[in-house]
Amino acid sequence: MGRAVEEKQTKGPGRPKKEIDYELVHRYAQIQCTQEAIAILLGISLSTLQHDEEFRRVYFEGKEDGKTALLAAQYKLASNGNADMLKWLGKQYMRQSDKIDSTINERVTIIIEGEDKDV
Repeated sequence: MGRAVEEKQTKGPGRPKKEIDYELVHRYAQIQCTQEAIAILLGISLSTLQHDEEFRRVYFEGKEDGKTALLAAQYKLASNGNADMLKWLGKQYMRQSDKIDSTINERVTIIIEGEDKDV
């Protein structure tokens, strides 16, 4: 990836096309910035970015790279004994839960109108 520049318009009405810094797009996407936020940060309209094939490719690649890096960091914490991270990963990937079985297997005595009744 590098800095790509769209061709500048030399004739006709309208402004010259803006430069899209795809390296910045990738970095912002890695930290899970929205397309709207990236458009603001780059000073380029959202619709211009969304119509750019390279932007879309770099954006989605960056989002996935960021998720992968985050998951790797979480696994590293878990492997170093971080109990909270071990629990979280267990819930996410191993269908573990905090559900507590609260079944009571004892007889209960209920007093109704002064009489003892076993239930």
